[in-house]
Amino acid sequence: MRFVILIRFRIVFLSAFARCGEYVSSASPEQEILLEFIHGPTALLTNYLHLERHMKLTFLGTGNAFAPRRDWGCVLVNDTLLLDAGPSLLVNLKRLSVETTRIGHIFLTHFHGDHFFGLPFLLLEYRFIAKTDAPLVIVGPPGVEERVRAAAMLAYPDIFAAGWPRPLQFVEAKAGVTATVNGVTFTPIAMRHGGADMHAFGYRIALPDGVLAYTGDTTMTDAVYTLIDKARVLVLEATSEEESPVHLGRAALRDVLSRAPRNSAAFLTHFDTPDTKAWAGLGAILPCDLETYHLDIPAAGPPEVRHD
Repeated sequence: MRFVILIRFRIVFLSAFARCGEYVSSASPEQEILLEFIHGPTALLTNYLHLERHMKLTFLGTGNAFAPRRDWGCVLVNDTLLLDAGPSLLVNLKRLSVETTRIGHIFLTHFHGDHFFGLPFLLLEYRFIAKTDAPLVIVGPPGVEERVRAAAMLAYPDIFAAGWPRPLQFVEAKAGVTATVNGVTFTPIAMRHGGADMHAFGYRIALPDGVLAYTGDTTMTDAVYTLIDKARVLVLEATSEEESPVHLGRAALRDVLSRAPRNSAAFLTHFDTPDTKAWAGLGAILPCDLETYHLDIPAAGPPEVRHD
């Protein structure tokens, strides 16, 4: 009986908010209901019964691999979720006095060093300083556990020795497959970057205030449009002013942004220059390192954005 009541409530709740684009995935509403219930009532409550309509984005780094007087790319969402983990991750978390034990999810888009070489230092912090027994979920391309453990142990061979305090849960991204892990629902979308041997993903993450779409690194592909569909917040790479076989260029981004949902806010990152003159006029927000943006997201209409 409790199961039936919960399902009926969920149907009504989803129907009421479907027009606002609050949650979009490749699954049907009925499949999402079952998926969320199977993964646990906690996930359902976290994603759909949260009453706040506010999102916080902190750009810990906004540069590409060559660090053009910008730190390596990484975005902190709501102080609890990381999008990629560039080498300058830990130092910038400390510069902003972020409570690192609150971070519960890390989404890695691919295994280039400027996107995940910050993890050994963050894991070292958890080993010796910011100890917690709260689980840490690390989502990434196939082989994510082997890659992360190898990088951490190359840096600090005994990092996972007896006494490691924090449970780690590694989740391999599967293109187009929606999953819920520890209260966060996400859909990986396959991107194209770095050749056939490089698995690269963007992520659609269903947050209480709507879907956040994050490209990671990619060249232009129709999958980018799938990624941003009905999303309320877009974080897009903007590496190359010219067109590139491995990154988004200005012309491609102009087209992507012209087709972005009208009730969304778009941010560009992963810049290859200290200034952002090349990206002016596209209608997107151009953050600098260590800037925090607060988004008030109405049911209809674009988010109201302010930054610290």
